[in-house]
Amino acid sequence: MLDDIIAWLNQWTVDHYLAIGYRILRVILIWAAAVFFIRLGRFLINGFFESRAKGRFHVNKKKNDTLRALVQSILRYVIYFIGFLMIMDEIGIETTSIIATAGIGGLAIGFGAQSLVRDVITGFFIIFEDQYSVGDFIKIEDITGTVEEIGLRITKIRGFKGDINIIPNGQIFMVTNYSRGNSAVIVDVTIAYEADIDRAIAVIDKVIEKYAAANTDIVEIPRAVGIVEMDSIGLTLRVVGRTLPMKHWGVERDLRKAIKVALEENKIEIPYPRLVVINRD
Repeated sequence: MLDDIIAWLNQWTVDHYLAIGYRILRVILIWAAAVFFIRLGRFLINGFFESRAKGRFHVNKKKNDTLRALVQSILRYVIYFIGFLMIMDEIGIETTSIIATAGIGGLAIGFGAQSLVRDVITGFFIIFEDQYSVGDFIKIEDITGTVEEIGLRITKIRGFKGDINIIPNGQIFMVTNYSRGNSAVIVDVTIAYEADIDRAIAVIDKVIEKYAAANTDIVEIPRAVGIVEMDSIGLTLRVVGRTLPMKHWGVERDLRKAIKVALEENKIEIPYPRLVVINRD
């Protein structure tokens, strides 16, 4: 066995080794060129879209970022495909036969790559229908977060805790976009049954007007609309207004604190559950 291996190796001449080394070197150069052109293309694409954003014509930043990510994704796939064909040609595999076989066996490949095709097609519809853009705060089923990237095949969403959720576009059936249009402010305030309702509403509205005058995120001044619930604890008053997209959480937090302080200063009771113990001797 060892003699056969040695005899086989002796058949190889210096020219054979030089030819193999030359092919390996060409494969490395093709791969390096592919990486170089991807980085060069990314640099040029970033420069184009940044100059477009700084131009005198108004450009939607989120849509601009989305298109930039899409073009970069297309460039990456195209260069990888061309590089793959060139490497196959270098190692002796006829690429023309691969392309011809792809045409003949396209149907079989299509059945095997249905999910990939569905992801790509859905990705195009998501982008061109402008369902969401990079930077939008959205919800897809039970995943909520900020869109960081939209590619041909996947969408990346960063959650509250910094986690990245990678979702194939073909699995996106229903999207809730919280970044389109103004956000609603809803603050519920509970007061005691014994409290003067009209006075409590007047105190709340006064606090809100003072807060709204100094906050540019509010587009519709919140108002106390009245009682929305009566339970075993007290009366629930609801405050409703509108803010700029995604600014409602901070406004709601500030209003709750300001309303609590104002109710305490005006001796309006904020009830809470109590336990009464009767001791009978």
